[in-house]
Amino acid sequence: MASFPFPRVQALPQVDRASLQVDGVERVGFEFGQGGPRPFIYPVIGPSGAHLTRMGHPNPVGHEHHRSVWFGHEKVDGTNFWGESTHSDIQVRHKQVLIYQDGPDWAGLVADSDWWAHGHTVMRQRLTLVLEPNADGGFALDLQSRFESVGIPVPLDKTNFGFLGVRVAKTISEQFGGGRLTAADGSTGEPAIFGKAHRWVDYSGPSAPDKVEGICYMDHPDNPRYPTHWHVRQDGWMEAAFNLAEPYGLATDHPLDLRYRLLVHAGPADRRALDQAWNSFAKSPAYSVAPPQKGGIATLQRVALPG
Repeated sequence: MASFPFPRVQALPQVDRASLQVDGVERVGFEFGQGGPRPFIYPVIGPSGAHLTRMGHPNPVGHEHHRSVWFGHEKVDGTNFWGESTHSDIQVRHKQVLIYQDGPDWAGLVADSDWWAHGHTVMRQRLTLVLEPNADGGFALDLQSRFESVGIPVPLDKTNFGFLGVRVAKTISEQFGGGRLTAADGSTGEPAIFGKAHRWVDYSGPSAPDKVEGICYMDHPDNPRYPTHWHVRQDGWMEAAFNLAEPYGLATDHPLDLRYRLLVHAGPADRRALDQAWNSFAKSPAYSVAPPQKGGIATLQRVALPG
């Protein structure tokens, strides 16, 4: 039997979720069970094996929507897709996973969802989620989204809330733990970073006894409104606030493409290393879906497209 090149990085389908694994160990989970308010990413596991994100605020009442790493937006054509209500049909409804792809260096998936409210789809999202391990035991998690209207323009109104929220573990937060927010210009803490524009923001802190780890949240220069404004909180969360400064119109046949990277790393924020990592992200091409060849399946590729 010929030697099989077993993939080091795998995207494995499970019941109502997917598991992104390195060397057979889960590093990221993607939860998409039917009936929930939205898909979300949990857990996010650091180099030490500790969970670096949290389901919910340390004060859980009123923050049920803080689902580790999640997509939402407070003002989509007047509809609040950020919070959660059991008394409405407002949901980000997972439709299907189109691709699971393994490989020696990275693995990922492509998933479609409908942003649904008041009996119809308001807009659609295609999410490409890719994990690439790093030499320090951490990894880069790329979240590439395409948002499309469904025949009529969709206004995205001015708000601090949207699109991609990250809730870090309690011990990593500034208020409840020993963590620190750091921005690309070296500023630290919520008052100095909130509402400002930066190419990246990092949240690092104690993840386990004698362990410090963090997540650097990076904005890609191809995104509209780069560098983004940031909504950050000392209680343990950060978000690239796409509509913090002004509204945006999602036009018919003109999708909104957004690329973010969560760099999971060992140790506290090292600005020089994070700048180098951001430069690598900035130069990386977007992911695209290659149609199936004869007898094959569609594949995810990372190749610069012409033009």
